[in-house]
Amino acid sequence: VMPVDLMLSNTVTFEKLLANSVVVQEGETELRTVSLDHLVALKCHAIKFGHAGRVGKDVDDLIGLGKSNHLNWNEDKWREIVLKHGTKELYEKLQTS
Repeated sequence: VMPVDLMLSNTVTFEKLLANSVVVQEGETELRTVSLDHLVALKCHAIKFGHAGRVGKDVDDLIGLGKSNHLNWNEDKWREIVLKHGTKELYEKLQTS
């Protein structure tokens, strides 16, 4: 069983997510998922606006995404995404992770 996070969005946001989504293979099943860029943005948004009880898990998820994808949080692309959708404090924490 694969855990799934669910976030509701409006049609415009959903269409942007879908346009950049990727297909991944899980066993014999093909799944469509958001791109890494959008996943980072969604996690940042969840940390900024979401349920306080999930913040630690979402921060840990971002740290794990950074490590497993060899992200350099200092690159313009990642800095812009985190600061646009998250907070300065989150960006500083990711830089030291």
